[in-house]
Amino acid sequence: MTITASTPGSLMAAEISEQPARVRSALAGVQGQAAAIAPLVSGAREVRVLGRGSSRSAGTYAVEALRTFTGVPASSMSPAHLAWSPQRRMDGALVIAISQSGESTEIVAAARRALELGADVIAVTNSEESELAALAGSSRTILFRAGSEIAVPATKSFTSSLACLLGLATAHDPSLLAEAEALLPRLMTQVLCDPEATFDLQGTTNIVCAGEGFAESVGEEGAIKLRETLRIPVASFETSEFLHGSINSVGHNTTVVTIAADPSGTRLSEQAAVGGAERGAASVSIGVAASSSADRHIRIPEVPTHWIPFLAILPLQRAAREGALARGADPDRPTGLSKITRIESGSM
Repeated sequence: MTITASTPGSLMAAEISEQPARVRSALAGVQGQAAAIAPLVSGAREVRVLGRGSSRSAGTYAVEALRTFTGVPASSMSPAHLAWSPQRRMDGALVIAISQSGESTEIVAAARRALELGADVIAVTNSEESELAALAGSSRTILFRAGSEIAVPATKSFTSSLACLLGLATAHDPSLLAEAEALLPRLMTQVLCDPEATFDLQGTTNIVCAGEGFAESVGEEGAIKLRETLRIPVASFETSEFLHGSINSVGHNTTVVTIAADPSGTRLSEQAAVGGAERGAASVSIGVAASSSADRHIRIPEVPTHWIPFLAILPLQRAAREGALARGADPDRPTGLSKITRIESGSM
């Protein structure tokens, strides 16, 4: 079937398929900035990461990557809290502000406030003409290079932002970026060409997505995609947090989707699948393991743990699109959503 812009889900399908090329472009771009960026990251007293929606999920990845590769203390921070609540000075801190459009009200306001408080700011955005990019300046703006993204659910802009953030975390070691640029797009294509790398959500009225370590960002982003397109409750957890007690909330008509990035995550995913089954829930697992106790297991290529999110998010994107179409909805334009979210100032 020929995919056209008038076909429901066609835009999302096209943008999903673009991801390997867009990730390659983003990795190449950030490599050119690595020498200038590395001292900002390594010299920071701490790193605070700002993002909303898919950019917040990407921020979870950034925090894990920064902790892993730099040793600099890193954490996520509420953009609204930074922008509109009393704050102490931030001298010596680095703030990484992530926004696909670069026009999100609270992200721009938070970045501006960070500068006023003495922090350095790096903008990670898809728009070099945006207010956020202008605020950070061209030398401190890293571009997604995702091209125009028209479907409301973020797909290629998410994985491209991950590439930029991997570049930030590994700017001190260009060989890591060069390896990712050489191999990662091909592996993404391999997953996208696998007809089994998706799953059916027919009959599901509640979903839980769970991941640990580098996979936590995938659980968060997968939950967003499913909420946006299916318009049903979807929760996201660290897998260990889910097992701590929230697993008792699942039952029949619930699907538990787990993502594993390392052996520890695989063990936790197994526990979640078994515990969910004991309570009547269906389960899907995504990871490098050869097999799983889950009802449906999607095996992805064995790669370094920090590459897992680039591959593991793809089956979730496809399931979100296909699930919406099965429900008679258009995943390109979910009812009630727009591409850019603007919120009112929280200042008094």
